[in-house]
Amino acid sequence: MQYARRVLELEATQRPDEVPGADAGGSSGGLCLVRIWPTRAHLELPLSRQPVRLGRDPGSDVVCESPLASRRHAEVVRDGPIHLVRDLGSTNGVFLDGQRVTQGPLGEGTLLRFGDQLLMVARGPYGSIEEIAPGVIGGRLLRERFAGLQRAAPTDLPIVVEGDTGTGKEGAARAVHLWSGRQGRLVAVNCAAIPEQLAEAELFGHTRGAFTGASQSRPGCFRDADGGTLFLDEVLELPLALGAKLLRALEQGEVIPVGESRAVRVDVRLVVASQGSLEAAVAAQRFRADLFARLDGFTTRLPTLEERRGDIPALFESFVQQASAERPRQLDIALVERLALESWPRNVRQLRAAARRLVALYPDARTLTLTSWEEVAAASGAPQPASGAIRSDPETDLTRLLECLERAGGNLAQAARELGISRPRAYRILQGAGVDLERLRDASGQSPEEGAR
Repeated sequence: MQYARRVLELEATQRPDEVPGADAGGSSGGLCLVRIWPTRAHLELPLSRQPVRLGRDPGSDVVCESPLASRRHAEVVRDGPIHLVRDLGSTNGVFLDGQRVTQGPLGEGTLLRFGDQLLMVARGPYGSIEEIAPGVIGGRLLRERFAGLQRAAPTDLPIVVEGDTGTGKEGAARAVHLWSGRQGRLVAVNCAAIPEQLAEAELFGHTRGAFTGASQSRPGCFRDADGGTLFLDEVLELPLALGAKLLRALEQGEVIPVGESRAVRVDVRLVVASQGSLEAAVAAQRFRADLFARLDGFTTRLPTLEERRGDIPALFESFVQQASAERPRQLDIALVERLALESWPRNVRQLRAAARRLVALYPDARTLTLTSWEEVAAASGAPQPASGAIRSDPETDLTRLLECLERAGGNLAQAARELGISRPRAYRILQGAGVDLERLRDASGQSPEEGAR
C-alpha cells in the first residue's frame, strides 16, 4: 500500500484542498464530472470531499436508468490529493478511457463510462454543449473563442483566425459576417487553390485582354465582397509580392484591377485564416511585417478536436442526423466512447466525413454500432485509436512504459510524457501488471523524493 500511495500522489493533476470552495462542493478551478452522452441530459457535478454515487438507484448523484447499470454501480471518492472511481461490484463494469477497471484515478480529460452514460472529467465549470453559431457546436473552450469573435464582429477590426486543418475556420468567418450586420455578401477564397500568376487578378479583378486567357472582364473578390466580408483562407499561401497591393486595399479601401490604372473604391471587412501563426511567418520572412501589422486587429486560434474531446459526441450526433435527413438514428454507447477516444488529425472535417460515410454504408440501420464503425474504419483508413484507447496492447504498453521509466529514473510523470499518455493511464498500466514502482526506483538509484518531482 505504501508504494501504491506514492504512485497515487504522483498521479495528482491538482490538489482539491488547494482549490477555494472545493470541499464545499464548489468547482472554482477544481474538477467536475460532465455528462457528454446522452447529449440531451446535461449534468455537471463538482468533485469535492464527498463521495459521488453512480447507479440506477434514484438516490444516486448520477442516475442511469439503463438496465446496463446496476443499482449501486460505482462511486467517486477523494483519496488523498486525487479522486478515484471504484466499481461497487456492478454487472457490466466501469470503464476509464475505454479500459475496464475495478478502481482508477480521475484526471482532467478522463472519460468514464458506466451503463449507457459517458462522463468526462473537466476542470472548472464546463457548461452545456450547444450551437454557438449557425452550424457551430461546442462546449466551453469553443464558446470562449467565439465569444471573442462576437465582440470583435461589429467593429471594423481585421480578424485573424488560426487553427489546424478542419477546425472550422470558415465557420468562424461566417459567424463573424452574421454578427457584423454588414449587408453585403460573404466571399470565401481558398488562397492555396489560386495559381500564383492569377492571384492578383483573382483578388482585385481584371479587364478583358489584360493577360492571356482573359476573355472577359471580372470584378475580383474584393469588389464581389463590397459592403460585406472577404474571407481569405490559407492567407500564407498568397505570393509574398502581392502583399503590398493587399496592404493598399486595406489601408486606402481601394483596388486597381489588372489592366487598369484607375483605382476602384471598396468597402470590405477582411477575415483571414491560416494553419500556422502569422507572427511566426513574419519572423521566418514568409509574410510581410507591415501587412501583418495591418491585419493584427483581433486574433484567435480555434482548438483541435482533441482539445475539445467532450464535444465529439454532440458533433457526431449532429452530423449523423444531418446525413440521415428525416430518418432518426441512434448511436450505441460503445461507438460514442470510441469516437471520443479516436485521434482526429483533420478535426471536425474528418469527423463529419466519418458520420456521412457511416450513414451511407448502413442506410437501413436504426442504431449505428461500434461494429459497423470498425468495419467502415478498416475499409477507409479512418484514424487509429489514440494512446490508451480501446485497442491498445497491454503487453506492448507495459514494455514501452518500463523503457521510458528506466530512462526517466523512475519518474512516472516524465515517463508518461515521453510515451505520450496521461499519468492516470500510466498508473493503470503498472497497476494492471502488478509492477512495484518503488523497486524500479531503487534499481535506478533514485530516491522516492526525486521520482516525485
